[in-house]
Amino acid sequence: MGHEGALSRKSYRTRAREGIERLPPGCFACVMAAGIVSRAATTIGARSLARVLLMLGALLYAGLVGATVWRIAAHRSRVAQDAADPARAFGFFTFVAASDVLAAGLAAGRWRPLAIGLLAGGALSCVALVLRTVVTVVRARSARPDGSWFLVVVGPQSVVVATTEIQAGTMTAVAGACCWAAGVLAYVTITSLVWIRLRHHGVTPAELTPVYWIAMGAGAISVLAGASLLLSTPWGGPVRTVIIVALTAVSGWATVLIPVLLGAGAWRHIRHRVPLRYEPSWWSAVFPLGMYAVATQQAGRATGAGLWETAGRTVAWAAVAAWALVGAESLRRYTGSWSRTSRS
Repeated sequence: MGHEGALSRKSYRTRAREGIERLPPGCFACVMAAGIVSRAATTIGARSLARVLLMLGALLYAGLVGATVWRIAAHRSRVAQDAADPARAFGFFTFVAASDVLAAGLAAGRWRPLAIGLLAGGALSCVALVLRTVVTVVRARSARPDGSWFLVVVGPQSVVVATTEIQAGTMTAVAGACCWAAGVLAYVTITSLVWIRLRHHGVTPAELTPVYWIAMGAGAISVLAGASLLLSTPWGGPVRTVIIVALTAVSGWATVLIPVLLGAGAWRHIRHRVPLRYEPSWWSAVFPLGMYAVATQQAGRATGAGLWETAGRTVAWAAVAAWALVGAESLRRYTGSWSRTSRS
């Protein structure tokens, strides 16, 4: 029995080391999903669920930060390879978004100092990652834009959202507005690049993963950031008009993408029979739903458009359901995996 226990502990340790070595750069997507769906749950009155999701997101964040630090220390070459690979490098921006989504959720009350720390960490890492990612894309002449590229928009816009929630002052609001405008321009640019790639090179069913939902999520978080700027700062007439026009256009585009993405999923899984099974990238689809729900409601409050608020509350229920489904499947997969390890 003692010998079997020792073997089991060894198997667990081996499994943990292998898991950390293979930890994907986009692993913080589950934290992003938990954080924003927590906020979406608040908007439909599910406050207890919202608190549970926020707490779960914080625990996942702490665990993943520890695992990431371990990976950097023990497998630096693998991390460097990820950072140099355009197909994986954009995943690092999930750390930025996860930090800032949690910061926004913890901005009120006694957790404000922690929220400020998360915002600072997210903002600094965002600057570093933008610079590094530009170098990666320039060096990789054969880079093929895909849905993960939109994370370069999600990261900076999440900084804007957290800044407005923490209410860091007028000068910070001006900097946030500049960051938001740059994010919108980046969104338009990346949308064009992805469209050109899809138009000229197409996409296979295997390549059409849930990461393409980030295209909608990047638009939604741009709407949320713009609406939050409107509500947090008394902008002058021309500036306010520009922000409203931009967020209206981006919101409309994000809305159009929802049936397009659903149709793409049907094309992948029904027509081409790609098995519908759990993969970590499914969190990249949950986050956009939660973000769309929160963003449209915030835009409705900022502009007085009640239809947006109604649409946002409806999508909030879908976001909660999606989180529950993906979370249950994720738990089933990982508990099953560890059970097999303990029996081996």
